Amino acid sequence: MKKLFEIYELQITPLTPIHVGSGEELNPGEYFVFKDDSNKPVLYAADIGYLGSKLKPECREALVCWISEEPIEWVNVNVVRQSESFKQLVKKYARFQAYLTERVERNILRRWGKIDSRLGVQIMQRPERDAIIPGSSIKGAIRTALLWSAVQGTIKKFPTSDSGVAEWERLRLGATSKSIQDDPLRWLKVSDAVASGVRTWILDTAHVGMKTKNGEDAELQEYRECLPGPSLAEKTYTITARLSIEVGHPAFARSNLRLSAAHILESCRDFYQRVIQSEREYWKGDDELLGIYEDLEQRLNEAPNGALIRLGWGSGMDAVSLNLAKPTGSTSRRGPNDDRYQKKVSTRRLLDGMPPGWALIKLV
Repeated sequence: MKKLFEIYELQITPLTPIHVGSGEELNPGEYFVFKDDSNKPVLYAADIGYLGSKLKPECREALVCWISEEPIEWVNVNVVRQSESFKQLVKKYARFQAYLTERVERNILRRWGKIDSRLGVQIMQRPERDAIIPGSSIKGAIRTALLWSAVQGTIKKFPTSDSGVAEWERLRLGATSKSIQDDPLRWLKVSDAVASGVRTWILDTAHVGMKTKNGEDAELQEYRECLPGPSLAEKTYTITARLSIEVGHPAFARSNLRLSAAHILESCRDFYQRVIQSEREYWKGDDELLGIYEDLEQRLNEAPNGALIRLGWGSGMDAVSLNLAKPTGSTSRRGPNDDRYQKKVSTRRLLDGMPPGWALIKLV
């Protein structure tokens, strides 16, 4: 009987903080910052409607009154902030909890209750309580690596329209036509990777290179929920997804792409190693950051059956497009699927001082 699917467990081990946002932002009142029983600063994501249903009628009426009279500043009411009973209810009925670094805790509490402060927290996707890395994000990172492998050289001419780029990519990957029906990666499926039991962290971001009008480094108040890297995690952890290749589909046999687990890992190793080289060139002179890239390469060397990959926010143009395949020139390299390719790349993003999104993957 002909095999229809090749199915693998995709193991993902975060090496630096990873943020794949849901588009949802929590603001004061939707979250509170308290110490937990071990005296660690923790963000508690509050569901005020659900919490209110647990209050005594008179307490619920008082809470509704506070919110309606001061919809922005109600969380700054002393009774709310200092009430031990309210604090315990927030902790008990929180949607989820996340650790904060002491720096983030200090900055949030220092600005708490000020209308002109940005205290929004960008949170990760979570169908339930646990955060996830969507399968679409994982597949997109793999697709870029496979495309890099298929290009095999510098791109001198390519289309710039969205439809033209999509057709160009399909042909480069080995499709027999420009039709989306023949896209070779239609037969690659990746499930969501659920971070079961992993406590996330709220980290502050840095946009290196952004300046104020006075020429000073811009100080942004931008907080993101992340899966932690080894320096923050309580212990080494791996999250898993299901990767399958529909090898039994008739269109799979027609494709010129010989899609396999070995080809996926080889492509990721080649492409993301080139991304690291590019970033090492950018950070030349910063020994601390260069040391992080050395650690990434060391982890790869210790896992000959694995590959590096980059996921989520802050990955940068080099990691999410064929930017590195463009010829060098007076303008910065950008990928064919970015209509801003003539503009200069002026910033690099860091999470808690680290390049975000790096992970080690294995297929077993």
